[in-house]
Formats: sequence, C-alpha cells, structure tokens
Amino acid sequence: MIYDCLANIENYRGISSHLDTAIQFITSNDLQTLPLGRTEIDGNNVFVSVMEAYTKPANELLFETHTQYLDIQIDLDGSELLEVALDHLEETTPYCSERDIAFYKAIPSSACALDSSKFIIFMTEEAHKPCIGAVSETPIKKCVFKVTKS
Repeated sequence: MIYDCLANIENYRGISSHLDTAIQFITSNDLQTLPLGRTEIDGNNVFVSVMEAYTKPANELLFETHTQYLDIQIDLDGSELLEVALDHLEETTPYCSERDIAFYKAIPSSACALDSSKFIIFMTEEAHKPCIGAVSETPIKKCVFKVTKS
C-alpha cells in the first residue's frame, strides 16, 4: 500500500511501466471532468472507473482483494475512510476472475482517510475496505484506476 498526498504522486514513477502510464494520466488530466463509468487509458492494461456512492459503516462492508490489477483510488468529491487488513482473512466470497475480486472478513490493521488531496495505491492481494463513512453515510464521487501489475 502507498498512501500519500496527490501532489507527491510523481515520486512513485519507476515502480512499473503501467503504473507510470496511470501517473502520467493523473498528472496531465483534470480528473473532475471524467465521465461516470469506465475510461480506457491503455486498453485493459490501465483504465479508470469514475463512480458515485454513499459511504457506509465499516461493519456493513467487507474487505476485498484483486489479483490482476492494483488500485489507485482518489476521491473527487467528499471523503471516506479505507481500512487495510494484513492477515487473518476469512474468505466470504471466492475470487471471481471476471470481476477480479474476492471478499473477506478480517480485523483491520490500519485505516487511512481519503479526500481529493490524497491518493492510495493497493497492490494486488492487499486486502482493503473502501467507502467507510467517518461519521455518517455521505455521498462521494471517486475514481479507481485499475493497473495491471506487470
């Protein structure tokens, strides 16, 4: 996991070529102007999904992992908490390759606050729980970049 201020995202170039493509897109485009839904950046190697959702209490959500793609998450409007679980995952929904996702119950190891000035990168297989409301259910608009791990 990488958690930092959006102003520092350039510091993470060089980890992988596909991550570099996503960082280039983030720094060269106004993310607020992206349409809802999927926008392809480099075919299935790098794309972004913009979505609107409501945050929920942590106990109503599950941890998720991905095998094919790492996530870069940035809130465009609103804010949320994200929890991370490092171990003792109890699978609730087996991995679905079509959606690149599996779900788990776990005890959180840490939490991060996300808003429009920050970003978080979850590497493949890192269990994370997004869309947690800090105080109550609130609307958020966010973009999730999917980046192949190679």
